[in-house]
Amino acid sequence: MTFTAGALSKVLVGQSTAQLSSAAASGGTGPYNYQWYRSTTTGFSPGAGNIISGATSLSLNDSGLIPGTTYYYVVVATDTGNGNVTANSSQLTVGTEPSLSPNQFAQSLVVGLIDMKIGSTNVIAAQVDASVTSQIFPGQGVKIVANTSGGIPKVAPISSKSDQCIGFAAFNIKDLLYVAGQNLEIALFGTVIWLYATGAITQFAEVCLDSTYVGGVQATGNTATWVGWAMDGASAAGLIRVMLMPNVSFATA
Repeated sequence: MTFTAGALSKVLVGQSTAQLSSAAASGGTGPYNYQWYRSTTTGFSPGAGNIISGATSLSLNDSGLIPGTTYYYVVVATDTGNGNVTANSSQLTVGTEPSLSPNQFAQSLVVGLIDMKIGSTNVIAAQVDASVTSQIFPGQGVKIVANTSGGIPKVAPISSKSDQCIGFAAFNIKDLLYVAGQNLEIALFGTVIWLYATGAITQFAEVCLDSTYVGGVQATGNTATWVGWAMDGASAAGLIRVMLMPNVSFATA
């Protein structure tokens, strides 16, 4: 029977970790030995430069990976029967999840928050328009899109200074982003929501949109659009609560 390495499979892949497994080798004469190798180069040859130290079992818990990177894994199985050594290998491609930008609001900062709205005022239900090709992040300013099919309002992310902002995608700890066709809540003006301060901000100071960051705000004192007041102070970049300025219509900064 031909000596064959077992097939590899992904178990769980995160931003910087990967759990993988290998089926047992077959054929030849056991016992079998295993060694995992990893590289960011496709078609690589297993060698000393890409060996994963200590990874000699059928399962692998790999850590320290770079978010959003594609990795290529190889397991070399060795048949040691009858004093002969014969190697065979199996390969697998794994892509780690991309890193969370500050505007995706890392859950560790707001553990326990289910909804950003206070009460039920000034919050409307909406749906991400089918024309949206990228995600809408919590805290991101949105505009109304022409809706010919009826139903709840359709929205898309603000993309230019001339877009009229109707409010912000309310943060929901269950969904770190919204995609086309997905329902979401829009926090209108007069509502308190979490936004990302892109620098130091004094509590109760006026804040404006920071066009460099999706869902980001900065202290006023420039030509950017004023959106409300900081309910929290920030000595550096981080999440703060912002009371949105009521009864206004404005363009992005």
